[in-house]
Amino acid sequence: MSAVNIQLVREYFELNLFYILPHWGVEAAQTKDQDTVPSLLFVEQAEAPTLPPPGFLLGSGDIKNIHRAAVEVRAWHGGRLYSSAMGADSLFSRVASQQTHRLASNIFHSDSYKILLVVAELPSSASARIQSLETLQSFGIHHVIEFRTILGDLLKQISIHGNYGPSKTLQSLKLLKRYNFIRPQDLEQLELPFDS
Repeated sequence: MSAVNIQLVREYFELNLFYILPHWGVEAAQTKDQDTVPSLLFVEQAEAPTLPPPGFLLGSGDIKNIHRAAVEVRAWHGGRLYSSAMGADSLFSRVASQQTHRLASNIFHSDSYKILLVVAELPSSASARIQSLETLQSFGIHHVIEFRTILGDLLKQISIHGNYGPSKTLQSLKLLKRYNFIRPQDLEQLELPFDS
């Protein structure tokens, strides 16, 4: 499933006009930790945004206010992310590790970037949600986005009349939207406007 996770997130950033920076050469030379690096994407917009930076939890459209980011993708099909699952030596505590910062600085040739974490879903209760976000922020992560937001944005941006070339993922989403497997009511639940 991790290849699907990465592919959807990658196409989300590409659809929002980010460049995905290759890092396989740097990765091989600089890291021996094969558990974390394959889930990282390095994304950059051609020009720095003029709008103020977004808050910690990203909503629909907020990524357009980020210039560069090292994006860690955690399984979208996992359960809700409670702070009790984020111990001091959990995978989440290593997202903003020195290794990630070294790699990002090398790839961007700059220390001006954000660490962004894609999570399956945060808790629905307000107190548990706040506690999870505070724990993630304490690890040095700059932004968090839920997979639901990514899928909602993809569905919002995909047109039933568009051609998404070699992307089987985007073409599949277009077909689901075109043949009403994803209806306007479904998008309303995501609090996104429906446009075809």
